[in-house]
Amino acid sequence: MTDQPSRPELNDPYWGTLKSVLAALVEGVPNLLDDPASSRQARESTAAITAILDAESGLPPDFAVSSAPLTLTGALSLVETARALLDSAELLEWPGGGAAKEGLGGALSGLEDQLGATLRRRQAHRIRGLYVIIDPQVTNGRDPMDIARGAVQGGAKMLQLRDKLRDKGEILPLAVELQKLCQANDVLLIINDHVDLAATIGPDLVGVHVGQTDLPVANARRVLAPQQVLGRSNREIPLLIESQEMGADHVAFGAIYPTSTKPGGKGPQGPERVKEARAVTQVPLVCIGGINADNVAPVVEAGADAICVTAAIGLAAEPEAAAIRLVEAIRTAGGKI
Repeated sequence: MTDQPSRPELNDPYWGTLKSVLAALVEGVPNLLDDPASSRQARESTAAITAILDAESGLPPDFAVSSAPLTLTGALSLVETARALLDSAELLEWPGGGAAKEGLGGALSGLEDQLGATLRRRQAHRIRGLYVIIDPQVTNGRDPMDIARGAVQGGAKMLQLRDKLRDKGEILPLAVELQKLCQANDVLLIINDHVDLAATIGPDLVGVHVGQTDLPVANARRVLAPQQVLGRSNREIPLLIESQEMGADHVAFGAIYPTSTKPGGKGPQGPERVKEARAVTQVPLVCIGGINADNVAPVVEAGADAICVTAAIGLAAEPEAAAIRLVEAIRTAGGKI
């Protein structure tokens, strides 16, 4: 004999907890979002939740809302809690039927998207200054962690782990060590290509970078935590626009100058093209390719928010000293450090 789903009494703690969590989201989320579009969408989602609870679900009308102010991360935790409670309802008879439950799930997904987008926008200030790619193939035979420590001590605000040769299981230990270094120094760590690896070691201060032929932005979002930032490579001006429309949190543009670390492809863009890129870019702009302390000034002056380098630090005799010199050149040119 198959067990039938049970229907609890309407005063069951399950329903009271669920409604209290949802009520806190309805009350607090719209006031957290500073972007008009996200705020409007959040109000639509919370209105849908209110309608489901009050008009369809038959849940008890009395609930308590915490007086503690809700934060963005707290709201995301509440969304996760509500989803877990909603999943638990698989074992129960949902009072409002399948349509009500499905509508509630959709509204929660919408809130998660809007909260995540706001959190990522608030990290935009981290996309600045010196951004160093740590590539085990570009170290002159040294430990990649030595290059990373030198870069951070020299003032880098972002590191990227790029390893095109090894399997992810082999890359993971280095990724974990880089995460510890970045966490200790309030530096943003970006994982190149491997969205699942970024999700594994994230979410705090860990993002991902994808190329034009890597996992699409929308698919990567399904793997990442809502607050994890995502950057995308772009060779042409129309691709910059496309990446932003896809939802990339920052965009990379290059190669600016001739480069030995990514040979092949078309010729360098030059600083003048950075001005064109800046004109169509509303998110942080990262410039990459052949940049060093001697030629960085025109790139910064053209509008780059962050300067991404590999060989300029990875092949330098003294990575920390090279990083200090690059950071000073960026500052002198008026850039963000």
